[in-house]
Formats: sequence, structure tokens, C-alpha cells
Amino acid sequence: MASSTTAEIFTLSDGRNISYAIYGDQDSSRTIFYQHGYPSSHEEAIFCHEPAQRLGIRLISVDRPGMASSTYQPNRRLLDWPADLLALADHLKVDRFAVFGVSGGGPYALACWHQIPRSRCVGLGIMSGLYPTKLGLSGMLLMNRAIFWAAQWSPWLLGHLLDFGIGPTTRSAEELEKRLGDGMKSRPKPDRDAWDNSSRSVRQGLARGLKGAFENGPEGAGWEGHIYSSDWGFCLDEVKVEPGRVVLWHGDEDANCPVAMTEKAAKLLGNVELRISRGQAHMLFVSKLDEALETLGKMIDTA
Repeated sequence: MASSTTAEIFTLSDGRNISYAIYGDQDSSRTIFYQHGYPSSHEEAIFCHEPAQRLGIRLISVDRPGMASSTYQPNRRLLDWPADLLALADHLKVDRFAVFGVSGGGPYALACWHQIPRSRCVGLGIMSGLYPTKLGLSGMLLMNRAIFWAAQWSPWLLGHLLDFGIGPTTRSAEELEKRLGDGMKSRPKPDRDAWDNSSRSVRQGLARGLKGAFENGPEGAGWEGHIYSSDWGFCLDEVKVEPGRVVLWHGDEDANCPVAMTEKAAKLLGNVELRISRGQAHMLFVSKLDEALETLGKMIDTA
């Protein structure tokens, strides 16, 4: 397995740069745009490389503004992202594709599904996703709730607090990986077990993704927290969902993004398939990644 993939740079029409990396089968026409978690960056998707390659999928992991080498975009909105992703798809000559959001990438995947024509975006998958905070934060880790609270008042302060929290270790992905492992001690048992039993690529991906989120400053992470806790610019019941085209995966013991939030979101969206894994938590992708990639690949094939 390739331990890393060199990021590519695409310059948008307004002069901003978008960085991305391609994993899996680079020659495949079955393309999935991966929306990384929070705070993170394109290298998070390292753990997708082998399964995507095995399943004949080209997986493109894209850095949102302010992450890795993507230009910070002041005052951006959630609904600004789909245009950036579609511009990249046009640049790469990707006609039809699916979007896959993990954790904090969920809102961005959902925004893409809402905004991009169905002739282009043909499938949506969200795993352990975050949904509008107004659906309720009961059962969520105190730290996550504090992030959303701080983001409403001062995105700048939030970014610097997050950066300070990991700053001393950002120069070493290995040390950051160790700290992530230590942090699992306060997580639900399924997450602790998933980390302990995860592959080297999962640990590398999470550590390098987090490192990349702050490599050009904390502003991107701070503003992204603000986006999550603000009005998304659309309501879930406004999103058109065709049967068989949207799947949500979630663990019933998830303390990062509580399952109750996902269940409420599924009802508002309508026509989605909600796959709840009993006895699983936020790191559901350790056991369900292959299933998700295979499901989205079939959506592309049958569009």
C-alpha cells in the first residue's frame, strides 16, 4: 500500500487553490469524491487506498478551504463548497460521481447532493456524519459541544485553541498518532476497540489528516467549526432524495455525532436508507468502509 499520495493543486477561476489527492484505482472511471472529517485534510483518506483499489474505484480526497494547501476563504458558507467541488470534477473530466462524507465531511457531502445536478452527482453516502446542531446534541461528547459553542462566538479563538491543543506535535505525525491513541481512552469502548484493532493505514490517515488541517494556520479549522454551528443555508426537508441513491451509516454508540441526530435527519430527508450498526461507535469506517465504497460504486454503475 502507498503510505501517502502527493497532493495535486487546482486553481479555481477566482485564484484560490484547491489541493487534493487521488487514492485507489487511478485509471477507473468510477469516481468517489471523499469529504474528510474535522479537523482534517486529504491524507485522512490513506486508509481508503487499498479497498478502493481492490474495488476498482478512484477516490479523490479534497481539502476544504484553509486545510492543507487549499486557500483559506474568509466568510465562506457551506453552500459555497459544491461549486468548488464541481469545478474540480470538470477539471479532472469526471462526468458522473458519488460523494462520500465521513464525520465532519457529512454536511459537505450533503450540500453537494443538494446543489449539484443529479446528472453529475449520482450517489451519496455519509458515515458517522454530523447533521444540523439544532437537531439536538444530547449524548455528544462535552468537548464537541464546547467546540460548537465556541465557534458561534469566535471562530478565530476556536481555531487557535484547537491549534494550541495539538500544536506541539503537529511536526510529528508519529507523536500525533500516539496522542490520538491516548485520546481514545475517553471514548466509548467500540471506538477504543476499533483503534486497537485498526490497520496501520487507519492510524496514519487520522494522524496525517489532522496534521494537515493546521499546516497553513488555524483559520480554516476555526471557520469550519462556525459553519457547522450556523445556519447551513438549506433545510434537510428541502433536499430531494431519490430512492436507492442515499445511504447513511451510523453506530448506535457514537458519542461524537449521536445516533439520535442521524435518525432525526433521516426522517427529514426521506427516501434515505439508514444503516445503524449496533454496538459500534464513531470509528465505524474501520469495519464498514468496504461496504460503503462498494455501495457507492454500484450507484455509479447503475446511474
